[in-house]
Amino acid sequence: MRVVGYVRELYGPEDADPAFVQGEAIRAWVRNTGHNLISICQDVRQQGHGLGRDGYQALLGIVAGRGVDGVVVPELSALSPDLITQEIIIWDLRRRGVSVMSIDESDHKALLAPTKERLLMRDVLARLEDYHEWAYPMLEEEQAEDDERGDEVVVELIPASDA
Repeated sequence: MRVVGYVRELYGPEDADPAFVQGEAIRAWVRNTGHNLISICQDVRQQGHGLGRDGYQALLGIVAGRGVDGVVVPELSALSPDLITQEIIIWDLRRRGVSVMSIDESDHKALLAPTKERLLMRDVLARLEDYHEWAYPMLEEEQAEDDERGDEVVVELIPASDA
């Protein structure tokens, strides 16, 4: 399985391992499981700047390119410390066609046998997706047409005698 790793330093230095340590843990996990690591995207703290999501945006770009089958994180809290945001991110990644994996064994239960809270959130997200499919069918068709048109370039060739 082709995977992309994602690491994120949290707000305080005491909150989690630095990005380098998280990345090395992902590399070791990939070696042990036989997956093929394509890339590791990271969001790190920088002095004087807030913790952004540039690394996560890069991950979404890789996923959109259809070059990976899964996303692996050191633990689910790397996606977000907030449970609701975690579930939104997991839902979105799965909707994009990739599996979400954690190298932390305690997270396996949350992914495979979720708690009632996680199940409720997944149900709400699934119903929201169903709602959008029947409530906004034209928007999806228009978006598909816009995507197709966005790749077209019209070039008009003018003979040198007319220039």
